[in-house]
Amino acid sequence: MKVIITEYFEKKFSKECKDIDIDFILKKIITESKNFISFKEPFFKVKIRTKTKSYRLIVNFEEDILKILFINIFDKKDKNLWENITWDLHKDLILKYYEKNLEDIEQWRYKVYEL
Repeated sequence: MKVIITEYFEKKFSKECKDIDIDFILKKIITESKNFISFKEPFFKVKIRTKTKSYRLIVNFEEDILKILFINIFDKKDKNLWENITWDLHKDLILKYYEKNLEDIEQWRYKVYEL
């Protein structure tokens, strides 16, 4: 399985997550890939818990080619997004983030990790 991480995601990630790093998330993906929370095809949510916080990672998972694109990560206690991220309420925001990630891919601003 391959994981694609764009520069856009890394910027958002570094602002949001002070207590974890990319390696931590990659390890979580290995253990949680069987437990992705269905969101809206082809998007999924992944619960990421640390000792002090909980996050929700939004990913685009293309099962047929075994590729995961990290879209964004949210603090579960985010005051703007409340407790849960739902497709009905956050569709526009998630699609905007998805487009930003695709722009980075088109401009070769990404890294690929093999899991």
